[in-house]
Amino acid sequence: MTDPYLLLSRPMREFVYKNKWPSLTKIQKASIKEFYESEDNLILIAPTASGKTEAAFLPAIARANDFDKGLRILYISPLIALINDQFKRVFDLCDEIGVSVTSWHGEANQTRKEKLLENPSGICLITPESLEAIFVNKSFEARNLFKGIDYIIVDEIHSFLTGNRGCQLRSLLKRILAYTDKNPRFIGLSATAGDLNYDICKGFFKNNRETKLIVDSSKNELEATISYNEENNISDKSIEQILSFASDGSMLAFPNSRKLVEELAVKLKRKVREEKLRTQIFSHHSSVSKNKRKEIEDFAKNSKGENFIICATSTLELGIDIGSVHSICQYGPTFSVLSLAQRLGRSGRKTGKSILHQIATNPWDLVQSLATIILFKEGRLDKINPIEKAYDVFAHQILSTLLENNGLSIEDYEILDKKLDFGIDHEEFIELTEHMVEKGYIERLENEYIGGLECEKLLKMGSFYNQFISKDNFHVFNEKGKIGEIEKSIDLKKGDGIYLGGLIWEVQSISLRAKKITVTKAEEGKAPDFGSSNQEDISDELRRKMEEIVGEREKYSFNEKINGVIDSLNISPDNEGFYLINDKDGQGLRTFRGTRLNRTISLMLNIRSSLSTYKLIDSSSTIRGKNIRKTLNEIRKNPVGVSEIQTYLESNPKLVGAYLLGNKYMDLVSEKLKIKYIMKNLLDLEGAYDYLKIEG
Repeated sequence: MTDPYLLLSRPMREFVYKNKWPSLTKIQKASIKEFYESEDNLILIAPTASGKTEAAFLPAIARANDFDKGLRILYISPLIALINDQFKRVFDLCDEIGVSVTSWHGEANQTRKEKLLENPSGICLITPESLEAIFVNKSFEARNLFKGIDYIIVDEIHSFLTGNRGCQLRSLLKRILAYTDKNPRFIGLSATAGDLNYDICKGFFKNNRETKLIVDSSKNELEATISYNEENNISDKSIEQILSFASDGSMLAFPNSRKLVEELAVKLKRKVREEKLRTQIFSHHSSVSKNKRKEIEDFAKNSKGENFIICATSTLELGIDIGSVHSICQYGPTFSVLSLAQRLGRSGRKTGKSILHQIATNPWDLVQSLATIILFKEGRLDKINPIEKAYDVFAHQILSTLLENNGLSIEDYEILDKKLDFGIDHEEFIELTEHMVEKGYIERLENEYIGGLECEKLLKMGSFYNQFISKDNFHVFNEKGKIGEIEKSIDLKKGDGIYLGGLIWEVQSISLRAKKITVTKAEEGKAPDFGSSNQEDISDELRRKMEEIVGEREKYSFNEKINGVIDSLNISPDNEGFYLINDKDGQGLRTFRGTRLNRTISLMLNIRSSLSTYKLIDSSSTIRGKNIRKTLNEIRKNPVGVSEIQTYLESNPKLVGAYLLGNKYMDLVSEKLKIKYIMKNLLDLEGAYDYLKIEG
């Protein structure tokens, strides 16, 4: 069998040799071999720090030709920070062979972007949003820019398998094929796809090539500690524990909100000062300024053994290179096993051992934390639910395509449902079109469709290219520059103390017109709420494991304290298998099922009772409300069907709006299609019938 190293072009072999690589990694060998033996799309799944970037770029650079005569490789990343990291790695690969590398995103050098448009060459690293902006604003240049592409590499592909951003990227990848002379080969990279999602991965690319998965399933040994500190606020005990854990080496600490990140960072700093420790503490989340985040990332990457704790949200979950940290601290449970796996990939890159310190603060957090850790050890990552019929993203892509083409003839417009391939019926496409025409997003002329006045307003808002909901934020400055942002809705006045960037500030002035707050350092304050943060849906797999832990006490035993907490929950199913409770908080049903099923049963209860008083407390998988046993029995005798749910939602537009708060472009969608979207993506009628033992 040919050595994969020998298949590479001479410049790539020289790069490996000069950089004194001991050998190619497992994923690199397999990728190179497959690159040369087939023309399939590839998805490379391997642990963090296994060399996936080089596994894609080494053979792609080796096989692509005439880099000076066109753009040959397009790399798409979910994060600007990840592009900035990868730029150096790709530049190092290309420097000596004269292949140009260009970063293209909102913060990248404008002159270099213009040079690439004028004279396409080499490799481009880009975000989905910048790709969208090229289609809308530079469609004439796009044909020349993209026509010579050989390879399109999608990094962190698991982050695009669900959610609106993933739907947008799938559409953009489809649209780019209209500009290419060849049929480019797609390459996906992931550390944590999970075997339940392999088919979803394989279906992501739509370019009439087979897609082959190459999987390196090896993973680090996991060493985990689990602590239980019952508390509503971060206690001194938790702070002391975290600092003790961090005394062995650098740490990433993940609470579950920006507010908790700030509280944790400030309390850790205070304790470090009191104890005169040398550990440095940082706060890293989306409301901290980009410059501050970059400073933190650079410090971590170049810390050379200095002790630090970075308190972060999921901003440090994806593959930004901050080097290897000694341990991960998870304060509260992760919402998925996939998320835990991604975070653990940050630890133990050199030692082969990932260290997790899990702190739980209430009984149900504890059970969920235990369930995620057990499932991770068993190698069982959550199944992803891709969005079905993303009407809102489809509508957005219709507008984008109209802008890209400066309008479309009626004949070309009427095949957009097939061309954009969202799995949407032609009748639904017509309904969507009629709604957008009625609302002024699209205008129909005699022989063509064009973007309407409301579409122009969306463009003027400056955020048309992305699927993120823009918040009306105040920008917070001290004398040295911008610290971060706080939502305008947060009630602040001069003299108030706030936490931001891991420090305490006193508000000196508030300018409503400039949306600017100036601050100076202070001694006292509190963490703002930073607005609402949507909790992710919890999977059925995770909840069923929680039920096992609580119900099969002989199978799952921990230390005395944790066993005592679990035993104190003292719940058991009735003779039909339902966990009905009646405690100080009232009556309820604890389902031990995923969020979608819980949402469905809660809705059914409200429909059947006509009172709309049943509330879902999803953190404990519980639906609360009076007479719940009686109403459940009524549902089982007289099941709530699809048409009844649709009628209920039609008469409750506020509930529909609440369900769809996270969907930026739902105003483009008719009320009827909004309800269809909810039925397909937010509810689980089949699962609810199965749980309630109703024959469908």
